[in-house]
Amino acid sequence: MAPQVIDFSFWNEMWKQSYYDREKGIRANPLLEYWDKRANDFSLMRKSNDYDFGRKVYAVLSHVLTPDSTLLDIGAGPGSITIPFAQHIKCVTAIEPSKGMGAVLKENAKELGVENFNIIEEMVQDLPQDGSLDSQFDVVAISLVLWMFPDVWPRILQMEQYSKSYCAIVAGIPNWKNPRAASKSDVEEFQILYNMLLSQGRFPNVSVIDYKCERMVEDEIECRKIIYEQYEGDLTSEAEEQIRTEVITRAKDNKCLISSRSAVIWWSPRETVSP
Repeated sequence: MAPQVIDFSFWNEMWKQSYYDREKGIRANPLLEYWDKRANDFSLMRKSNDYDFGRKVYAVLSHVLTPDSTLLDIGAGPGSITIPFAQHIKCVTAIEPSKGMGAVLKENAKELGVENFNIIEEMVQDLPQDGSLDSQFDVVAISLVLWMFPDVWPRILQMEQYSKSYCAIVAGIPNWKNPRAASKSDVEEFQILYNMLLSQGRFPNVSVIDYKCERMVEDEIECRKIIYEQYEGDLTSEAEEQIRTEVITRAKDNKCLISSRSAVIWWSPRETVSP
């Protein structure tokens, strides 16, 4: 019996279908203005527990990095990955189109004396395709961003174009016990990406990271209100009261502890077989 061939088109269509299923259930996909509003709140979340998220991602990839390594961090946000990585490697180039996120990234870096980074304020799809970034970075990473694209494979090929050694994707794994969990179409994100890579002749590795952040009750309430208006609808007094009640009920000592889980997928674009 001939071995079963993994069909890339199946996984590609599954990704697109998951994207459009999710799109039907929300008010709107987030635009730059949304991330500008979330900049300070998101920064507080990612900084908590000494950049727990970024340090966990670094721990997964540390064996393919050296003090002379360079990183391209796509969707850098407030420095979630940029800052912990910059503390160990030669240089980080952060891709972050939100001016609000870029501003807090600079503030956070200054706070810790991190200077070996630069920011490119562009959408990833608008980065140059003229060869100027080709094979320029030891690692090209994209964190919790790919779910925004209905056609994801061109972005993965773009990552490989810029990498000279490794690529890495951090994909969220929603927790259904968390009331802020994403729609069900997002839960298979890393599984679909993994199988897409495998079906295209890549050899992806996967590590699951658990990380936590702690925030004050009022910060969590404000965050939940912004998310509600983005994904659900206009914020009514009833909805605001429900958010406040849920947050306070789960809080302890006026703080909220939020536990999350993500998959770190990494591979070498140089180590491939024909699909």
